[in-house]
Amino acid sequence: MKVAYLNGRWVPVEEARIRADDQGFLYGLGVFETVRVAGGRPVFLDRHLERLRNSVPVLGIDPPWTLAEVAAAVREVPSRNGVGDGAIRVTVTAGPAAGGTGAGSWEEGSGPALLVTIRCGRPYPERLYEQGVAAVTASGRRNHLSALCRVKSLNHAESILARREAAARGVLEALFLNVAGELAEGSATNLFVAAGGRLLTPAVACGILPGIARAVVLDLARGRLGLDVEEGRYPPALFERAEEAFLTNALMGVMPLVAVDGRPVGDGRPGPVTLALRRAYEALVAGEGLAADRKSIMEASMADHGVLSMVDDGGVDELDVVS
Repeated sequence: MKVAYLNGRWVPVEEARIRADDQGFLYGLGVFETVRVAGGRPVFLDRHLERLRNSVPVLGIDPPWTLAEVAAAVREVPSRNGVGDGAIRVTVTAGPAAGGTGAGSWEEGSGPALLVTIRCGRPYPERLYEQGVAAVTASGRRNHLSALCRVKSLNHAESILARREAAARGVLEALFLNVAGELAEGSATNLFVAAGGRLLTPAVACGILPGIARAVVLDLARGRLGLDVEEGRYPPALFERAEEAFLTNALMGVMPLVAVDGRPVGDGRPGPVTLALRRAYEALVAGEGLAADRKSIMEASMADHGVLSMVDDGGVDELDVVS
């Protein structure tokens, strides 16, 4: 029997229910994190918790749980469900509001909901990494002026519609431009392009979610591989001079991008920079990265002093594949 963690209790998944008047259900007022599980352990958990801590104040959510409590539930859910490799979903909703949608105006005895669930398996088959994937330019645009771009919000319809648009055109991903016409991100991924001896990726100011895998890849590229890395603003024409490109998110890791809008990127095959970064990324997941994460989570929990208020601090669902 699959179990989920809901507001401090382990319950059967089919009994994990939130209230009908929860603002997360009614208005998408909430945030989530998707955490990869490898060898029964959550990957880069400290980074996910840090983003969660930074996201909830943007939506005016003030949860009563500690980061240590959330981390404990995330670490425990794989063993409770017998999952070795899979994905954990951490969902935080704003809870019910008395007489409207005002942040913090909760009814007595109610408040934000915390739900931790898990699914098993890897969403992306190995053949995709070997062949690379294609993308199209999304018909919609990212509003890079919106604060929600930096938040992994439950209000995700724009990304879902773009991903369905990609599927209807026979490709994996849809790439957003922002309202200024610059490259931004995929519906579920961050974008990297190798061109002119440098590794380029759209800056956060372009209207992207600062992805966990993106941050890890930037660290690996600058540190372990010693690449010349630039975060900047780029036109769609960047692909015309690209030697190679790849996509990242927390579940896929590093995925070669070999075609955009029906035209090959570079020679239309996964490139050496992409392959080197994928090897380094997966080695980090399998080895020292997990040990480092466990240590940093312990340190973060000790420093947290118990307040999250957050005060001190594939066969995969369309919502669950975002970086």
